[in-house]
Amino acid sequence: MRLPITLELRRSSWQAAVLLALELLASLAVLFFQRPLLLQMVLLLAIWVIALLAWRRLAPPVAALRLEVDGTIQTSADGQSYLPASLLPEATVHPWLTVLRLELADGRRHALLVTKDSLNPDDFRRLRVFLRWRASFGHPDRP
Repeated sequence: MRLPITLELRRSSWQAAVLLALELLASLAVLFFQRPLLLQMVLLLAIWVIALLAWRRLAPPVAALRLEVDGTIQTSADGQSYLPASLLPEATVHPWLTVLRLELADGRRHALLVTKDSLNPDDFRRLRVFLRWRASFGHPDRP
């Protein structure tokens, strides 16, 4: 693996499908329970407003990640200019999902969910290898 590597993130269609399925199930649950029509309409409106807000949050907070040779990560909001970011503890790496907690240079923190379809397969594998390579397996209480 030759570093630095630039990974361009995109919206996950898998996450969008899960969100849509959950919203449809919630809507059906409201419709099948016998309540006054006005209450059902208010609940449906609330469910779909929340769904819209969740849909807007599906887009990754950063457009691209750059994995550097020294083990650092840089982020870009526009895909052009990169700023350093700190990888916070408690990253989760699975074969189909990777969760990163990043602290940007301006102090903002983001939880970044990267699914298998958020990147091309080779880039997803490279990210997982990079994170496992960076992992510290020492216990914080031990020297």
